[in-house]
Amino acid sequence: MAIGRTTGWSLRLIKSVVALAALVIALSSCGGGGELLLGYYLYKNVIDKGGNSRIWHGVVTNTNSVPVEGYLVEITANRPDPAADERRTDTTDTAGEYRIIMPYYEIATYEISVKHDGVLVFSDEVGPVFDVDQHRDIQVAPIATVTLSGTATDTASDPLAQVFVTVAKPQAAGTTPDTLLTDGEGKLKYLMTNTTGVYMFENVFGAPLLVAAFHPDLGFGYYFIEEPSSMNSGGTVVMPGTGSVKVSVRVLDGAGNPVASDILPVDSRFAMTLTPAYNLASQLGTAIAAEGLFGNITAEEVIALHPTAAELTVSSTGPDGQGDNTATLAPGLYAITIETATGGAFLGVLVGGESRLLTDTENGEVIEVKIPLD
Repeated sequence: MAIGRTTGWSLRLIKSVVALAALVIALSSCGGGGELLLGYYLYKNVIDKGGNSRIWHGVVTNTNSVPVEGYLVEITANRPDPAADERRTDTTDTAGEYRIIMPYYEIATYEISVKHDGVLVFSDEVGPVFDVDQHRDIQVAPIATVTLSGTATDTASDPLAQVFVTVAKPQAAGTTPDTLLTDGEGKLKYLMTNTTGVYMFENVFGAPLLVAAFHPDLGFGYYFIEEPSSMNSGGTVVMPGTGSVKVSVRVLDGAGNPVASDILPVDSRFAMTLTPAYNLASQLGTAIAAEGLFGNITAEEVIALHPTAAELTVSSTGPDGQGDNTATLAPGLYAITIETATGGAFLGVLVGGESRLLTDTENGEVIEVKIPLD
């Protein structure tokens, strides 16, 4: 008579059944609360145990159905107790294939995600699954690996030396680039420009990208690249300088003429907010301090030099149409928004772009706004 081998799972099941039988007998002689103890035992020793392991496998391709190599696939089992969540990963091979042995839990919801060079390019909340192997092919949107190059200059377009330059990429494709570029060992990738002011970073993955630069005497410079490609992979980073810029508003009527010496109607009064277009002060400060650059400047000293938001309100104008209030800002790139004095939608029009590089520390900067007046 042939004797079959008992698998590890079968042994665990037999042991659980024997233990359960003994527990039932013991609890039968107990008073109230035995049912609760039995339920807890069943959950912790039968349902909650990942006795079976299942294989998650498939092929990762781009939108042209071409397999992609070197992409990190992660499977996550989210369990009732977050501390017991299970994560397993594998990297796709030359055929784009991945294979992950993952415990099966009856009470769990599963997620699958794909990253490349630290950037999330795919995620899916799979939910509960059956106790079978999971075959899941994945298609990811193509994101080019590009070479970023350009020049760091001052406001007069002269190249600058000894400027710290690095690149930020998003944690997930299409989101805000806020994670500084690192090499394969997790070390920050940056450079200090020479007298030509030129910077270059090769094999950069992610979209969008943000070139970020700093010098204690030149402030912070940024260059945003929404869709990096071989035709659009870098540009000029203008360093705005340091000090302070006095910002005022000139109010214009619908024809573009200054509204001089006037008290604006209540519904034409407005508030202008100027917010730094980008802010990597914390990340740059930490990185620069760790590298011991610029005479061992501290992270706090770097952060203190970054532009901060300001607001000014306009309810009346002077002889030249300028508003009754001003704001003092650090030089830098700002995003400008306008709303009514009470926080509602403003009917006026901002003249020029909604993003401005404010740098004139000597004469100040004037921002023009057209408002509808009867």
